[in-house]
Amino acid sequence: MSIVLSEIIEQSYSLFAMYHPSRPLDICTDCCMTPEEEGKLAGLPVREIPRDLLSCYNDGAKPEKTRIEEVKHFLPRYLDLIGNFQFPTHSTELSFSRLIPFEKNEWSKEELDVLLRFNSSFFKHCLTLYPIPSFSDEIDTILIMFWRAGFNIAELLTIWEDDKTLIGTLHFRDLYFHSFEEYNPAKLSSGFADKGLADILLTWRASDKVKQNFAGNIEQIIIERNDLDIADLNELNLLYEILRAK
Repeated sequence: MSIVLSEIIEQSYSLFAMYHPSRPLDICTDCCMTPEEEGKLAGLPVREIPRDLLSCYNDGAKPEKTRIEEVKHFLPRYLDLIGNFQFPTHSTELSFSRLIPFEKNEWSKEELDVLLRFNSSFFKHCLTLYPIPSFSDEIDTILIMFWRAGFNIAELLTIWEDDKTLIGTLHFRDLYFHSFEEYNPAKLSSGFADKGLADILLTWRASDKVKQNFAGNIEQIIIERNDLDIADLNELNLLYEILRAK
């Protein structure tokens, strides 16, 4: 984890320490969690909550809107686990489901700043790792996770379009060739995505700046080769031709 990301997570533990949830928690204790598990979750120091217990809470039946004090109480542990690619859910895209619906007026300026800085810092961290160190996740999964929670996707794409690294380019290759349906290339493959995000990503990757940047990246990668296997080089060559032709 980057130093900046670690500092943001530590700040969140301090900032949100004032919030304490009312009992019982907003979670079904008939079949999703036992009353004993609900009591354990409510009583543990936030930093010590196990991933599996928070996953049961996150993925279990809940009201349309979780009480905001409860959301803020557990939020630092969410950021901590997500920052370490230990997503507290059965599907990465649903990691922030307790934030939905997100109402900006319920958050202070400092709290919003922590969320926004986590958003950009975690995405920057993802662009330094390939593959993403979690089960079968690719970069579109991370974008969908933030999109579903109401985070600013445009800011993330601005970060990415200026990236000059091999790893950022491999993630772009994955987005281009593997994130959209083969027979419906305007639709993202993930069942958690929607048309709104697909349209944003399609418009972004078709922009002149993005095409020029990643074509230039690929050209340099092909020259240097970077010990890539033949399948990667073939896909990058193909992507280079596509970007240069449009």
